[in-house]
Amino acid sequence: MGSLLTNLWLVVLFIVLFSANMILGHNVIPSLVASKDIPVVLNRIRPAFYLIAVVCFIVAMVLLTAVISEAAVLRRIWEDYWI
Repeated sequence: MGSLLTNLWLVVLFIVLFSANMILGHNVIPSLVASKDIPVVLNRIRPAFYLIAVVCFIVAMVLLTAVISEAAVLRRIWEDYWI
C-alpha cells in the first residue's frame, strides 16, 4: 500500500514537471523573446525544456502503470468498491 501511494504522488509530481516544462518551452520563452525581454540566444534552450518534458511524461506513464498494477491490493482491503 505504501508503494502505491508513493508512486501515485510521484505520478502527480512528474505530470506537474511535464506541464511546467511544456509551458516554459512552448509559451513563456517564445513570448519573452518576441517582446525582447530576454535575448534571442535563449530561444536555443527550448528543445531542452521539450526533452525534459518528454522524459517526465514517460516516467509518469511508467509510474502510472505501476500504480495500476499495485491497485489490486485495494481489493484485499475493501471487498466492495461501491461503499
